[in-house]
Amino acid sequence: MAEDLFLRQGFDRTSLEQIATGSGYSVGSIYNFFAGKDAVYSAVLERHATSLGDLLRTAAESAGTGIDKVVEMARAAVLDLRGAPGRARLTATSMTTNDREPEENRGAFGAVLARYAEALGEGQRDGTVRGGNPRHLAQFVGGLVLAQAQVDPEITGAPDGIDLGDFLDIVRGALARPGSEARPAS
Repeated sequence: MAEDLFLRQGFDRTSLEQIATGSGYSVGSIYNFFAGKDAVYSAVLERHATSLGDLLRTAAESAGTGIDKVVEMARAAVLDLRGAPGRARLTATSMTTNDREPEENRGAFGAVLARYAEALGEGQRDGTVRGGNPRHLAQFVGGLVLAQAQVDPEITGAPDGIDLGDFLDIVRGALARPGSEARPAS
């Protein structure tokens, strides 16, 4: 219920009273589990981040080289966002806000970025991913996935959006080591 309210109304327009009413608890009961609305919001983000981290781990296991892992992870993330498009907006908002515990909100996705960084580091070791700090490149991949959620025709309904295959080609092209055998996405 809290996630639905945050998605529909945003953080600022969602109150603990609304969360309590929607969940069948009193505000006092919510305080037994959470310190306040910020903590509820962080729990919503953490639940999504944990689910996405597990999904990315599974996607990486099915691929071969480091660049293949990164591309498969990006594919899995976009498909996940297609299943719940509002999450992209919630995630992007949480990662760019500066007025309420931004490090805590961004930290919810630390495990997701770590998964990308792990695959990117593996790709650097096997020669398929360009050089650079894997954590920084992971942030780049995360940004690309969130940007895709804004232009993906399956999410936005825009006929002139960027389809998944083209997006994956962009990810591969941006991160593949120059001169490596960067196979296009299928």
